[in-house]
Amino acid sequence: MNATNSTLMQSEDAVVTVLRVKAGYTNDKGEVYDRDGRFIDFPRELGSKQRLPLDPSSVDKQFRHQRVACVVQERRNYSYYHWTYETLPKLIYLSNKRKEFKVDKLYFHFGYLGHPYQRQALRRLGFSYCQVLDAKRIKSLMAQEIVVVKLNETRLEPSNHLCRAIKAVFINRPVKEPYRKIYLTRDHIKTGRKLINEIELRELLDAYGFQIVIAEKLTVAAQAKLFNESKYVISPHGAALANIAFCEPGTKILELFNQTNRSMWSPLYSRIAKSCDLELRPIPPKQLAESMESNHRSNFHTDLVLIKAALTEWGL
Repeated sequence: MNATNSTLMQSEDAVVTVLRVKAGYTNDKGEVYDRDGRFIDFPRELGSKQRLPLDPSSVDKQFRHQRVACVVQERRNYSYYHWTYETLPKLIYLSNKRKEFKVDKLYFHFGYLGHPYQRQALRRLGFSYCQVLDAKRIKSLMAQEIVVVKLNETRLEPSNHLCRAIKAVFINRPVKEPYRKIYLTRDHIKTGRKLINEIELRELLDAYGFQIVIAEKLTVAAQAKLFNESKYVISPHGAALANIAFCEPGTKILELFNQTNRSMWSPLYSRIAKSCDLELRPIPPKQLAESMESNHRSNFHTDLVLIKAALTEWGL
């Protein structure tokens, strides 16, 4: 980046780094060019290794008089977890800086699928669906100003600062004394990691007063409220556990894994739990489904003995 070019401004805070380009170009690869078509080497989460010359004739110019914020995503951001911890923080920053940036459009690289949780988050932050530009439809564009927001943290180690920012979007008044006991079922999920002994587990948890929850049927606001009110959470490993950022410190969590090899267990939620001062305990499987290889989609028998021991240790 040329420091003498007055069209470029870069700033940084604890969560994001921001690049502002006057009269620039951007495309569906997350690349940014100045008004002369020169590539700007700004650290991004993605981008093609080979920068092809910009072809001005192929650029959509209908937004040349508007300010466009580039929400650079990776393809995996389509899931609820990655949206929450990688994309939502960028939108929070843009919302907080609304008066400074005065953004007209949001350009989502690799496409914006319009999932209910995405629309709900945009509305919550004061953005409207008509502001969304989809890179599947618009491959490149020119704008009066381009604002690129890069997340400084990795998705694998979200900090307490980031988790608190996410929590504040949906929780205005945290519950003083969490009281709920919830079990997040995956029995309806088509992509695997279902409990083969789901019925037996539900019978066990029913005796302890646990509520059965299908998180996907709730709005994000309702999920946030539910987790904020929960003192005990049990769930197979999955995206619904992204909601533990809404929990109050001290909440106890059992994460049920489907792989016997502990080195294959995802550390995502244990790291979030550590950042948020939660107590998360992993539970290994007792048995995998017959004729099914051990992978992250395997259905499995969870270990009821270990779960009951944990409940007893919690004083339930």
